[in-house]
Amino acid sequence: MKKINVFVVPVHGTVLYPYQNLKLRISELQFYDAKMNNNYVAIVPVIGQEVDEIHKIQRFSQYGTLVRLTSEDYAVQAFNKIHQAFSFARIKIDSIIKSTPYYMVSAEVLSDDIIDEQTLWNTQMIDNLKDLARQYLTQFQMNPSPSLLQIIPEEKNINKLFYIIATNADLSYYQKLKLLQTDDHKTKINLLIQYLKTKVEEFAQTKALEQKVQKDLIQQTTKQTSRNNSISTNTPSGLPSQKLKNNDIEKLKAKIKDANLPEHVQEIVEQELSKIENASMGVDSNVTRNYIDLILQLPWNQQVEESLSIEKCKETLDADHFGLTKVKERILQFLAVKKLRKERKIVDSNGQGSIICFFGPPGVGKTSLGQSIAKSLDRPFYRIALGGVSDEAQIRGHRRTYVGAFPGSFIQAIKKVKCKNPVILLDEIDKLTSNHRGDPSSALLEVLDPEQNSHFMDNYLNIEFDLSSVLFIATANQLETIQPALRDRLELIEIVGYTIKEKVAIANNYLIPKQLQKNGLVNEQVTISQESIHGMIKQYTTEAGVRQLERVIAKIYRNIALKYITDQQNFKTIVIDQENLIEFLGPSIHSDKYITPAIQIPGVCKGLAWTPAGGKVLMIESVKMEGKGKFEITGMLGDVMKESIRTAIGWIKAYWPQIKILSKSNQQVNFDTLDIHIHFPAGATPKDGPSAGVAITTAIVSLLTGLKVKNDIAMTGEITLTGRVLPVGGIKEKILGAFESGILSVIIPHRNKANLIDVEPEIKEKMSIHLVKTIEQVLQIALEGNGPNFKMINLANL
Repeated sequence: MKKINVFVVPVHGTVLYPYQNLKLRISELQFYDAKMNNNYVAIVPVIGQEVDEIHKIQRFSQYGTLVRLTSEDYAVQAFNKIHQAFSFARIKIDSIIKSTPYYMVSAEVLSDDIIDEQTLWNTQMIDNLKDLARQYLTQFQMNPSPSLLQIIPEEKNINKLFYIIATNADLSYYQKLKLLQTDDHKTKINLLIQYLKTKVEEFAQTKALEQKVQKDLIQQTTKQTSRNNSISTNTPSGLPSQKLKNNDIEKLKAKIKDANLPEHVQEIVEQELSKIENASMGVDSNVTRNYIDLILQLPWNQQVEESLSIEKCKETLDADHFGLTKVKERILQFLAVKKLRKERKIVDSNGQGSIICFFGPPGVGKTSLGQSIAKSLDRPFYRIALGGVSDEAQIRGHRRTYVGAFPGSFIQAIKKVKCKNPVILLDEIDKLTSNHRGDPSSALLEVLDPEQNSHFMDNYLNIEFDLSSVLFIATANQLETIQPALRDRLELIEIVGYTIKEKVAIANNYLIPKQLQKNGLVNEQVTISQESIHGMIKQYTTEAGVRQLERVIAKIYRNIALKYITDQQNFKTIVIDQENLIEFLGPSIHSDKYITPAIQIPGVCKGLAWTPAGGKVLMIESVKMEGKGKFEITGMLGDVMKESIRTAIGWIKAYWPQIKILSKSNQQVNFDTLDIHIHFPAGATPKDGPSAGVAITTAIVSLLTGLKVKNDIAMTGEITLTGRVLPVGGIKEKILGAFESGILSVIIPHRNKANLIDVEPEIKEKMSIHLVKTIEQVLQIALEGNGPNFKMINLANL
């Protein structure tokens, strides 16, 4: 048996067996080093206190499954990928080597090879296992996989046969752990036979009981019907229950008549009603009655009169949200087009056209913006939370043949708002998942396609319903996890993070009045200075939105409410300023976020990075030492940034003879005798993205020449091997991040000139923004002491 040290991926409530193909999308793999681990990881179940008689090591099962990563499908985030994998062996953990920031264990790879497999095949035990597996699959799975039913009788490997059956059996967590931790083959096969036999017997008993109940019910219904018929021959008026039934049907007919249903819907309702009248449905008549009630409650022709006032819409949006100029402009454009089409009597052929999707970091107001749109249009609003939805039936509904069936979320929403043209918000559309119950993302394709949603078919309703009048608005935090076909149907509108100035305005106009009222205080009891609001933002929050800022303000008001309640007689107005913030909020959490280190030595450069919380200054440090021409890279960098470093080093080596810049000792650099170490501080924070090439190149050139990088300058941009500077994203956020950090001079790619239109004019007036085409221009601007002797190869025309 082989001993290995292996990276552990803990899983909750799941037991993985060998011989399984699977996909892993696990954030812990950001720490995973494929070369060090030979593409192996261990999937180990987490054991709670409630599971006894199971071998444990700390909180883990002592037994797990060894998995080999075969490939990467696509990047979900820079450090969170989907991996194709195959489980092939059990392991037994000896000890835990490392527990932070990830788990590494020493384990023994268990060989499940059967020494005398032929003898075991000839026992009755294997035949019993196959027979029970066939019975179980055909009884418990409504549509068992034909390939699975074929594999079981034909599989020649007993161990593989065992794990295939165990994987597809609906066993308890304890039972699955017991099978994983059992080493003796006969013992674990007998255990599985016992589990399957119990399941099959329980199913047979349940089925027999259901058949008996149904038989008794039919007999009782038959007797009651014959009794009613015999009595009705002598009693013209019939039974009271029959009168009630007739009255109910008459009321239902009156409702159907008043509903003014479309012709094709009217026909279906009448057919269903006839089944109830003829009593042909038996116990299913209640299902049919509920179905008719649903049809009658749906607004087949009802629409609310919406407001098309541009002025009202603008006032509503401005009252509810500060800033977001582009988003508000897009909403007003939608309204203007709709108003113009109405005035010219142009009939919509495909509903509303594009589906709007607001995407951006948390806390910037995406969900509340949807509510404001509905309010400004005078339309009903309905929110459908899609986070974690994995069942396709929640979109399309269940078929009526299933017990407990119900319509999908969209039909339920239409029924709730009682009109055909509400605003429906699809919240967190990027958090949809898929499993054996189907793919909700694919089910949404029909709903969100203006060419198709006029004929939307819900499985429960089974009648086409027109959703083209609905205004759909989706929200998402990131686009990478949205299915490409679904993303193609969305008109994407990015909502970026707020600047400090915008956050201060939001705090004054929205958050402070809201929290003041929520905590039972009045203006006379507390005053918050503008200086302290800046302090809250800079020292106690690190976000693109204002959600954390609202929590900080609420914390201050809670403290003041407590002071007032405990000593009302001596209470005086409290003024919150920068000096007493620490009294209410404790020590600052992010005190260094907006402070740029004043380090000015050769080899140190300031880059600009984009984060979900806005732009920030990223320090790049490099040192050189005698060595053999090696380059060391640290700082938890992603693959893209590592490529940028290699590109920068390649350019420097290739063009060094032509750069004509001598070091302080007037000696040319010999790369074969130097080792260079490049480091990005804050090593626990993952970093990636194609925008650091310019800053990395400048830092290394500064190191090799001894020329310092100017302390008041930061830069962004990617380079090519020929020295061209390529455009990057997030220019607005990066410039704002530099400005808030006290840096008033930035270098950006010339091809990003158009992005400067998004930067506020007052910020552009205070900053020096250098537009560059080549790395030569970057070095001439960034390095100190370059002067007239700074000569390089001219790449400006490349």
